[in-house]
Amino acid sequence: MIISQAILKEKNECEIIEMTIFDFNPWWKTLSVPKHYKGKTRDILKTLISYLDYRQIILIFGLRRAGKTTIMYQLIDYLLEKHNAFQIMYFSFDEQQFDPEELLNIYQTEILKKSLQTDQTIFLFFDEIQKLKDWANKIKLIYDRYPNIKIIVSGSSNLLLQSSIKESLAGRFFEFSIDPLNFDEYIRFKGISIDKEREALYESEIKIQIQSYLKTGGFIEAITFDEVVMKKYFKESLLERVIYKDIPETFKINSPHLLFKLLNIITSNPGLYLDYKLIGNDLKIDQRTISNYFNYLENSLLLKKLYNYSKNQLTSEKKLKRMYVNNTAFIYALSSDNTSLDVILENYFVCMFTANFFYRSPQKKEVDIILNKKLPIPVEIKFRNKIRHQDLKNTIAFMNKFKVNKGIIISKDHDEIINIDNLRLYILPYWKYWSILSITGASGE
Repeated sequence: MIISQAILKEKNECEIIEMTIFDFNPWWKTLSVPKHYKGKTRDILKTLISYLDYRQIILIFGLRRAGKTTIMYQLIDYLLEKHNAFQIMYFSFDEQQFDPEELLNIYQTEILKKSLQTDQTIFLFFDEIQKLKDWANKIKLIYDRYPNIKIIVSGSSNLLLQSSIKESLAGRFFEFSIDPLNFDEYIRFKGISIDKEREALYESEIKIQIQSYLKTGGFIEAITFDEVVMKKYFKESLLERVIYKDIPETFKINSPHLLFKLLNIITSNPGLYLDYKLIGNDLKIDQRTISNYFNYLENSLLLKKLYNYSKNQLTSEKKLKRMYVNNTAFIYALSSDNTSLDVILENYFVCMFTANFFYRSPQKKEVDIILNKKLPIPVEIKFRNKIRHQDLKNTIAFMNKFKVNKGIIISKDHDEIINIDNLRLYILPYWKYWSILSITGASGE
């Protein structure tokens, strides 16, 4: 009886796996990816396609709802033009955590109808891989055992991917961050046409779209939402899901509510200087716990930390740091509507530039953003109609100290190039998106 029950249980599990795999891979029947899976093409797709011919694993990570699964479907759609549909398998671990070997056994027997060790390339797409226990070692076994298998995996949390792969998958992967839409993609997804070389002609339209973009954060699903639905969407479908489900599933934490409280502190005060002891005293919680919880939020891609710029990395590590929100939509979702646009724009440019540094001198002269190029570029956000000479002092001081000749001031409407001795300062309105990208050498992604 016991043996019969065990056999029956194993049979039922195999049937469940079969049905799940079949549901996840409709192209095995139709030879195409359903249209509603594919969405619109992202800029990063071309880059990912260029890595499909390499042996290494493609590792995709990013925030929830940023479009990782859609990117996977777009890659599958591309592959279907060149390969047999049965050579491509997709599985998501978001709700079910079957062992990859069991999945491959079913796939090999029921779909491929031949050994996995074939001379054909097989493409395995594993979505939300961080939900699978010990995933890095399990993926490594497949990678090492089957040289003909190309593996593409995605995950929502940066920390889970980063911390698990360094040893197990060393030299075996290329990683790519999938972010929400940048502003260029955003207006394209909305069907808005702007001549990027003649921004001044479209000033009013760009200003309207930037303010809309800041609220949606570039999340595709949010483009059509009104503000009430949008706030509910970000709070419940994204932020609460990460804080009350994703992080506790991974770390043994006692208080998810503390995570939410710390997130609220930063959404109310973007750019806050991090003093763990002071915050701990205010909340009556040990500063080490505060530090750890901020790390969980940062490594789950909800917050972004900036370091005080120094040529010496160790010096930057020791100095006081600043914390921003990783997407402006979170500010609108959690904070009051009274948050000033200049504060939100500062946070936006920190994210847009994927900045890692600010600058604060011992005399407390501050520069909002330092772009760590071959030569550092100081960027100040001064949301004013007219930039005065005294507004340039901190930027000039930084340029002289670090011997650089280019600085950027982002204004409300002031547009001018100022030359002082051998220094050149570009004053640009915040809405001149493409001009800012061009002068800073940023990609906008």
